[in-house]
Amino acid sequence: MGDAIEALFISTGSEDNTTCSVQDLRTGTDLMRYKGGGVAQHHGLAMIDLHYVFAANSTKPLLHVWPINKQEQMAGLRFVLPGKVNALALTPDGNFLVAGIQENIYLWHMNSGRMLNTLSKHYQAVTCLRFTDNGEHFISGGKDGAVLVWDLTFSAAPLDTGGGKDSTEPLYSFNDHGLAVTDLYSGIGGIRSYLYTVSLDRCCKVYDLCGGILLLSVVFPVALHSVIVNKMETKVYVGSGDGKVFAFHMEKAPRMKEYHLEEEEIQAFVGHTAGKAITCLAINMSATSLVSGGEDNQVCVWDVDSRQLIKSLPLNGSVTNLRVRLLSPAVFLPEHKQPQLFADSLKRMITPRDVNDGVMLLIDQDYSKGRKTPEVDYTQSYPGTDEEILRKLIASMSAGKDVDEADEADSDVEEDESVSDEAKSDVEETDKVSSEEFEAMSEDDDGGDDEDDDNDDMPQTSKTNGIDVQELLAENARLKAESKRMFDIMFRFVSNGASVQADATGKSKRKRPHQK
Repeated sequence: MGDAIEALFISTGSEDNTTCSVQDLRTGTDLMRYKGGGVAQHHGLAMIDLHYVFAANSTKPLLHVWPINKQEQMAGLRFVLPGKVNALALTPDGNFLVAGIQENIYLWHMNSGRMLNTLSKHYQAVTCLRFTDNGEHFISGGKDGAVLVWDLTFSAAPLDTGGGKDSTEPLYSFNDHGLAVTDLYSGIGGIRSYLYTVSLDRCCKVYDLCGGILLLSVVFPVALHSVIVNKMETKVYVGSGDGKVFAFHMEKAPRMKEYHLEEEEIQAFVGHTAGKAITCLAINMSATSLVSGGEDNQVCVWDVDSRQLIKSLPLNGSVTNLRVRLLSPAVFLPEHKQPQLFADSLKRMITPRDVNDGVMLLIDQDYSKGRKTPEVDYTQSYPGTDEEILRKLIASMSAGKDVDEADEADSDVEEDESVSDEAKSDVEETDKVSSEEFEAMSEDDDGGDDEDDDNDDMPQTSKTNGIDVQELLAENARLKAESKRMFDIMFRFVSNGASVQADATGKSKRKRPHQK
């Protein structure tokens, strides 16, 4: 196993037998060439981890697949799609595939090959597709200037929401561009990230995906064809239509929604042929080198800080895709067998769910009668809350112990002094109420007479002063049971009220003490 290197995947519009080539970004050494797939479509190159390379044919409705360590395509596997693909994207885990065919977006589940849905919200052909870094959402751009943000869950499994509303409506619809969207980039953070889009209308727009709002629109002197952002999202690089790469600093962004860059403000990387569009951009892992490819049949590697050209790689056709991956050269050794993570074919029509499209679960006997609701354990508590006081009180009453004995049993848990005082006072008040009730009963049974003073010297029996001791003990037990039932009702009422209030306000009624 060798040291990790940064590999550059390049696809061109050349008519030779090579669809995609891989080179060492630092040394320029050829590592692999994938053959037999024709010309790869712009925005039509994707990868599943470091196992497979996917390329959409630019002239035929075909999707070609190569193991990363073999030049030839997979034998016996042929993905025929409903039409010629304009753009292609895979989730980071490789489970879902989206493809733009004309103005429609097709969604497949790769493990089963089922077509899940067809999304038709663009009015003209889709030009670019990209998933967020967590794979939960994907963004599409089209020739109609629209940028749509989709929720993968609702797109893959449409729901009947009622009221005539379609659950497959895009999460956001941005229609700020006046011409075709040529490229887009999504930062780190999933739906909480920033979205960067470029268009032929000379604008680079920055959106906040969390709020669905336009933050900034930077207007350049010429049309834009590509965009890339460093990992810190401090610098934005855009490829123009006149052979230059422009840099824009986000930390110095103006305090206005639309900003026009002047010629003297622009930091440009000059080295491509003038008048030829920069179609692809990529950046290395450390964000120190920028890679650009254009219609002038060359790939240029730049030093980011000095904007100096490090090297130029001449090619046989215009560059259609660039990808930079950190890997070990050992992945290209032919003896490694790649696990197949997808079906052998993709369905061309939406089909109902198959009986095998699921996961087998072994149900234990404990759950044979359905899901059980966990019972409340009154002996477990968290100090500093109302629930803790009631739990402790009820647990001590049910066990026939006082608060001091309960404290000795829970000596391994350090509780707040104020909570303990409140619990003790509650128990004392309860005992006081019980004793008062006991005395009141005794007075009622005596009928208010003072005959007990004359019988002090009588021996004690089961009946004292006309009162049956066994009946008193039974009544005392009944009062204790009734008191326990009342505290149980009070505990449920307080706990339910605290949970409802926490859901409504986001805060509990009492705060947990700070744990050091």
